[in-house]
Amino acid sequence: MDDLIKTKEKPLVLVTLIEAGMGHIVSAVAIADALKAQYSDKVNVLEKYILRESDNDVLQKYEKFLVDNVKGYSKYSSFGYFQYFSMYILGPQNSLKLVHNTVMRKQVNALVDEYAKIKPDVIVTTHYFTLYCAVRYRNLYDNNVKVVCYCPDNNVHGWWDARADMIYTNNPMATQQAYDLTFRSGTVQEAFYPTRKAVTEANESKEFYRTKFGIPQDKFAVVVADGVYAEAKAKDICLELIKSDLPLTVCLLAGKNDAMKREFDELKSKVKPNITLLTFGFMQNAPELYRACDLFITKAGPNAILDSVMVDTPVIVDFCATPIEYTTKNLFTKHFNCGCFIASPKQIKIQVEEYIKHPEYLQKFAHSLAYFDKSKNGADDIADDIVGLIFNGEQNRDKHYAQEDAVINRYFELKAEKCNSGYNKKLMQNGLSAKRQLKINNKVALNKCKCENKAKALKCKFHSGKASKKYADILIKLSADECV
Repeated sequence: MDDLIKTKEKPLVLVTLIEAGMGHIVSAVAIADALKAQYSDKVNVLEKYILRESDNDVLQKYEKFLVDNVKGYSKYSSFGYFQYFSMYILGPQNSLKLVHNTVMRKQVNALVDEYAKIKPDVIVTTHYFTLYCAVRYRNLYDNNVKVVCYCPDNNVHGWWDARADMIYTNNPMATQQAYDLTFRSGTVQEAFYPTRKAVTEANESKEFYRTKFGIPQDKFAVVVADGVYAEAKAKDICLELIKSDLPLTVCLLAGKNDAMKREFDELKSKVKPNITLLTFGFMQNAPELYRACDLFITKAGPNAILDSVMVDTPVIVDFCATPIEYTTKNLFTKHFNCGCFIASPKQIKIQVEEYIKHPEYLQKFAHSLAYFDKSKNGADDIADDIVGLIFNGEQNRDKHYAQEDAVINRYFELKAEKCNSGYNKKLMQNGLSAKRQLKINNKVALNKCKCENKAKALKCKFHSGKASKKYADILIKLSADECV
């Protein structure tokens, strides 16, 4: 690949940053950092807060609108669920285009113009709005632009534009959903979670970080947060925890909610002697605080939970603002077993007191937490794939086709085995005549041939841009059989 790269000018990779919760920003930054670290001699990387750094106040106001929406999700759970399900009323891809071509037309046109000023060769995005506008820019102005997205959520909702050149997902269920949205063959790639520097560099001991943040070494410590805006249950949970009669340190991470921080600053001198209350505002190095504590209590924000488990701290999830967060809660508490879900602040206090009395209870999460190895950083793999897409597009596509073909082959191999299971049992019987054996063997071979032909036909159809939903069904069936 190096020879190919040397013959080309350095392409410009635009990594778009957009605030709608911090997960969209930190995953984009992780990908940008990986591109700079590994490929600065091959590509130019531009990180840009694409809305707020624009001269167009339409885009600046739109980012504020997105932030207000995120705050609204945490205040009113029905708000997020209503918005989510409204995406599917006319079919998700249809409603995506309808809303953005009518209600959001000004914002879309403004961002397309912003892309046109930069003239990137690749646009990397972690939000559905910037993705839709990138696809529109490509289709209107430059068909050679590669549009790449990473979905920072643990599911792929209906407004991720399936016309992108590549989408990166972070778990098998999200991969299935991407294909079900009709992302084409060769455009979906599953990667481990991108890990930002604040996580990868949080390598000191728990004792070290307790000293750094003034956390007592001899007390059980919890950090309580509810996303960057702290609009959900953080206040109620902290007020409940400081009622405890057991030795406990409560660290409130208030994020950008300055009013909440001030309120709890005033409570510090009033808590009981057994309680240590510490408050923190917005922190770039929040993973260090998670590492210092024994437990992290938060709403089901994908980024915050991921940061916590990456530094070996289990979680209590207390709230799900949207179906996206509901999926995150299930993934980390049920599938990965990195913690538990407790909605009631009073019950959370009871559970924390159980952990104080029996800290060994937290050990049941240790094996699950070990899965989240920071050395697996998915940002490196995504950076590799983006560069492959730029310089070795055909080979890169064939690599993805081969991965999909392996799944299709496996599915039809299993189908053939099931079809032939009865015949194979008969072949194991004693006393079968040679004629009977030949007849059975012919039926086995015929079933196998039929399945191979079906696999071949599906691969041909899938690679031509069709049958994405059929492939999603195959992934679901294989997952149910625990074959992949």
